[in-house]
Parts: sequence; C-alpha cells; structure tokens
Amino acid sequence: MNPYKFTGEEGKFVTATDASKLTERFQSTQREDKKKPGTFTEAQFFGNKQLQKLMQKDGCVGLRFYFAKTDAKEISEQLVVVAVDADGRDITSSRIGLKDMPAGEDDALTDGPCCPHHCTP
Repeated sequence: MNPYKFTGEEGKFVTATDASKLTERFQSTQREDKKKPGTFTEAQFFGNKQLQKLMQKDGCVGLRFYFAKTDAKEISEQLVVVAVDADGRDITSSRIGLKDMPAGEDDALTDGPCCPHHCTP
C-alpha cells in the first residue's frame, strides 16, 4: 500500500504566464520532433458536468488524467480521466485497472473535443 495519502489539495495553481510557458515548451518540443502544427493534441476539453459525475463517486478526492492514444489516423492523443481515492487507487468498477473495466460502465471519461480543431486561441 502506498503510504502517501491524497487529500484533495494536490496540484499547484500558477499564473497564466507560467502556464503559457509550460504549454509553449510542449508545443516547441513537438515541432522539434518534426510534428506540424495541427497534427498533435495541444489540449482537450471536458465539461464540468462530466467531471462532476466522476468527482461524485464515493471516496473520490481527485482526478487522474492518463495519457492515451486512439487508433485515429490524424490526431490520436487523448486523455482518459478517472476518479481517485485517498489511497491513490483509481475508482473503477473493477479497481484492477483500465484494461479490466466492463464495457458500458461510467468508470472513465474520454473523447472530449481536442485542440487544435475545437478551441479558440
């Protein structure tokens, strides 16, 4: 068992300037890797109602964002969002891991609109 307990206070707020520097560093790295603008995921949007559904799961103290890849031919990078308990475990119906989740359950959130195609600069 992980001796570290999540409290719901994890993470740090930063200024818009600092956030911009972090995202620009990522985008710059993508360009250095020869990826053209518009061919990689810059951001992904999830609605507050969907996020609240995850946050309302029993024992949830926060959310974990997994990096994922779809089989799409164009932009395939996505996020998978799951609720997490104080022990750092994903709150899923199986509690074993994403690969063992039963089909049709509301255990994880994904498929939010992605930038560059669905965002305003």
